[in-house]
Amino acid sequence: MRCICMRIVVGTRIPIHDRVVTVPEEPRCAVDLSNLLQPQSIAVIGASANSAVISGMPLRILAQHGYRGAVYPVNPRHAELAGLACYPHIGAVPEPVDLALVVVHADAVPEVVAGCGAAGARFVVVISSGFAEQDPGGARQRALREACGGYPRMRLLGPNSEGLMNVVDRIPVTFSPTVDRERGLRRLRTGDVAVVSQSGGLGFALFNDGLERGLGFSHVVSTGNELDLDLADVAEHLAADPSTRVLLLFLEGLPDPSRLADVAAVARDTGTRVIVAKAGASPAGRRAALAHTAHEAGADGAYAELFARHGIVRARDQEHIVDLAMAFSRAKPPRGNRVGVLTTSGGAGTWLADDLAAAGLGVPLLGAATQQRLRALIPAYGSPANPVDATAQVFSGGGIGPVLDALAGSGEVDAIACVLTLADAHRIELERPALAATAARLPLVVYSYTRPADRSIDALADLGIAYFTSGARTAAALRELCPTS
Repeated sequence: MRCICMRIVVGTRIPIHDRVVTVPEEPRCAVDLSNLLQPQSIAVIGASANSAVISGMPLRILAQHGYRGAVYPVNPRHAELAGLACYPHIGAVPEPVDLALVVVHADAVPEVVAGCGAAGARFVVVISSGFAEQDPGGARQRALREACGGYPRMRLLGPNSEGLMNVVDRIPVTFSPTVDRERGLRRLRTGDVAVVSQSGGLGFALFNDGLERGLGFSHVVSTGNELDLDLADVAEHLAADPSTRVLLLFLEGLPDPSRLADVAAVARDTGTRVIVAKAGASPAGRRAALAHTAHEAGADGAYAELFARHGIVRARDQEHIVDLAMAFSRAKPPRGNRVGVLTTSGGAGTWLADDLAAAGLGVPLLGAATQQRLRALIPAYGSPANPVDATAQVFSGGGIGPVLDALAGSGEVDAIACVLTLADAHRIELERPALAATAARLPLVVYSYTRPADRSIDALADLGIAYFTSGARTAAALRELCPTS
């Protein structure tokens, strides 16, 4: 396989089970993935007339999103597909394409990919499975590697990839129902969060979960078995992308884990936060990673040390990684770890205070002068101490604005957690000015003790305010935001 051009820390020794991998002494530079993520022309090789099967979905999904580039279906059994001229093979397409999407049987993939190289394709995305993750002798994987070897200018994503979605430019190169308006997509939101995942299903699941919670995305990329391009190549490119500020990585294993240090270095230069979910910590998980994408999960302790050393935040699970994306995308980092809690539910505020304390954050008792100011703004049966229990009755007076203003102006807290019900979208609309004014002064997050209404989610997305649906999740996100974490 061709040399991957990328910067790494040389001489590093990383344990992978009973082996030790030493990083080569030859420096590398980042791979330019512009034609992969922003292709001006796409060939779909193996395109089907049946839009209900995997090979028939990409053409339909490209049309749904109004892709403006040239699209070339390739299938010798059709003269036309989806109103487009269909070509018998990639060599018959009238121009070299930026990207060829391959959705044919695994046995045919090596020959098809060699044809892509001969036809001048810049990038190939192989959806097809049945390579190193399933082929015991590795014959298909070797054949595919050999097919790529003669074309050094062509790069390959996959095999066993679910493709990608450039959300910014509305370019879907995938069959995932999460981007299919007829099957799973309700609303596409553009934002500053990117996902790179060795698991296609889980990568697009993180995207789907984030969309439903109001997050906006820039890209989703599934790297699959990584015969050529890998998670580190894509992550380094996106860490430097101006449309991305938060990078979510789902990782099973890398032959050279230290390359994540270069991703972190680029991210530091650009102000991008990197969050990783690392699977394969247990023997069962390591077996699953090999069966899934043929990745060696490696020694979990070595990965943990690498993450800590380079400022990469590790997520516990699927919910946690989306929570952290929400926090880093929307909330400013606090100057300290003192949290002021304003609640309209005494019980929820008490529970959140416990969660914040358990997370190592401060919930300081407010000074007498601040409590006096707050006492004048809340019912007599409320509490100005911290948590500030304004009770639901505050909405019958001046709303939460004056209370938030007094808390934010006290100088006694570094961040505010506002405990509200987001089930009442009308109430959130009324409180929008107060929430916006507070978020401009201090880091502000919302904990909703009820399930949010869609309109509330939209309102907080417009305001750029992070929200969570449990006290523990709110505290965990704030802990990573605070400088003491």
